Amino acid sequence: MKKRRKIKLFKARLAKRNPIFEQQRNKISPTSSKKVLAGQYQPGFIPHPLNLSHLKGQKIFSETKLLRLSSSYDLRKEGRLTPVKDQGPAGTCWAFATYGSLESCLLPDQEFDFSENNMKNLLSENCPAGYDRGPRDGGNQFMSMAYLTRWDGPVLEKEDPYDPFDDGPCTQFSPQKHIQNVIFIPDRKDASDNQNIKQAISKYGAVFSGMYYEDQYYNPDKSSYYFPSYSFSNHAVCLVGWDDNYNRKNFNSEPPKNGAFIARNSWGTSWGDDGYFYISYYDTAIGSDNAVYYNAESPVKYNIIYQFDPLGWIASVGYRSSTAWFANIFTASSKQQELLAVGWCVGGASATYQVLVYTDPTANKPRSGKIAKNVSGTITNPGYFTRSFTKPVALKAGQKFSVVVKLSTSGYNFPVPLEMPVDGYTSKAVANKGQSFMSKSGTNWEDITNSWENSSACLKAYASSKNSDVLPGDK
Repeated sequence: MKKRRKIKLFKARLAKRNPIFEQQRNKISPTSSKKVLAGQYQPGFIPHPLNLSHLKGQKIFSETKLLRLSSSYDLRKEGRLTPVKDQGPAGTCWAFATYGSLESCLLPDQEFDFSENNMKNLLSENCPAGYDRGPRDGGNQFMSMAYLTRWDGPVLEKEDPYDPFDDGPCTQFSPQKHIQNVIFIPDRKDASDNQNIKQAISKYGAVFSGMYYEDQYYNPDKSSYYFPSYSFSNHAVCLVGWDDNYNRKNFNSEPPKNGAFIARNSWGTSWGDDGYFYISYYDTAIGSDNAVYYNAESPVKYNIIYQFDPLGWIASVGYRSSTAWFANIFTASSKQQELLAVGWCVGGASATYQVLVYTDPTANKPRSGKIAKNVSGTITNPGYFTRSFTKPVALKAGQKFSVVVKLSTSGYNFPVPLEMPVDGYTSKAVANKGQSFMSKSGTNWEDITNSWENSSACLKAYASSKNSDVLPGDK
C-alpha cells in the first residue's frame, strides 16, 4: 500500500521587526513635546518597525549606467540646493531632510519651498491619518514617504508656514506634485561603501540620511563631525556632496583615513558653515536610513487615488519564498475615469513583477472578472515604485476593479508590503474585509485581515477622470 505524500502548507509569515525599533519602543518620541525648549536644537529621527538590514551593502545602480565620479563633488556649486532652513526646537529634522532631498531633485529646472509644518502636523496623532507621535516629535523616511504617496503633500510653505510650536490644525492643501518614486538606498557596510550615495547625489540630488549626533563629536572651528562608536541614528540630514581628500586632522578625533561627505543640517545658517558640515566616511552611523525623493510629477496627470494604506509600509510578509502575490479590490468613484498607473513598495534591490487589472471581479476573488491589463517588468531599487500604463483602463462610476501584483524580490522572502497597526506607532491603522488579499501562487487567495487584523496591502491605483485636463505627452 502506497503511503500518502504529505503536502506542506506554508502559511504567510511576517518578517522580523527592526531590532533597533524594538530596543527603542519606550523611547519612540525621543524629542517629546514636553522636552522641547526654546532655542535648543533637537535631533528627531526615530526607528521604523520594518527591518531592511538584508539590503546592507548591496549595489543598486547598474554597472553599465554608473556616472564617472570625481574625487569631490558639491551640489552647492551646481545650483541644485534650496536655502538652508531652521527646524527650531522641534524634533522635525526628518521632515526637513525629506524636503531637502525633494527640492534638490527638482532643481535646477523647478524651484520650490515646501511646507514641513504641514507634514509634521498631518502625520501626528492629532490628525485622522497620523502616527502615534506629537506634532513636534520625531519621525523617519517611511513616514514622509507615506505622506507624499497618499497625496497629502508636498504643499507650499506659504500655505502652511513653519512653526515649531504649532500643534495643528489638520488642514489639507492641494499638493504641488505627486511623488512617483522613492529610492531607499541600502545602509553602508563600511567606510568605503559610498558608491550608492555618490551616484544618487550626482544623478538625482540631495540624499536623506540618518546619523547619530552628539555635541562632543562636533568640531565647530572646522564644521566637521566624526562619531567613532556605535549607536542607532537619532538625527536626519541631507548628504549633498563629498571630498575624498578631506583631511582627517580636521575632526576632534582622527579617523583612519581622509575623506568625508558634505552634509546639510536644518539648524539654520548660524550653525556650521552656513548650515553645512563635513562628516567623515568613517563615521559609524552616517549613510544609514537613506532615501531619495525624486520623480515628482505634475498633480494634473492623475486626479484620483485609490488606497487602503494611508500610513504606508509598516511590515513585510511572505511564504518562505521570494515570490508572492498581493491584490486590492477597489470601487471606482462617482466619475467616469481612466486607470493610468499603480504603485507599491518594494523590499528588494532587484525585483521582477507582473501587474494585472481586472474589471468587475467577484467578491473576495481578485483574479476574477474581465482581465483589462497585463504588464510586467523589473525594478532595480528598493522603496516605492510606480508603474504607468501606455493604454489606460476605462472605468465606469461605481465599478469594481482589482489590481493584482506578482512580485519577486531576489534574496528577500517577504515580498508583500503591508500597513498594519503597531502599538505606539500606527494604532490608527484600520482595514475592512474584502479589500486586501495575498496568495502564494496567485490561485488561492486569503483576506489579509484574516491573518492580521486591520492590515492592508501597500498597493495604490492612480486614475484620471475623463473630463479632467491631461498634460500633453503624459498619457
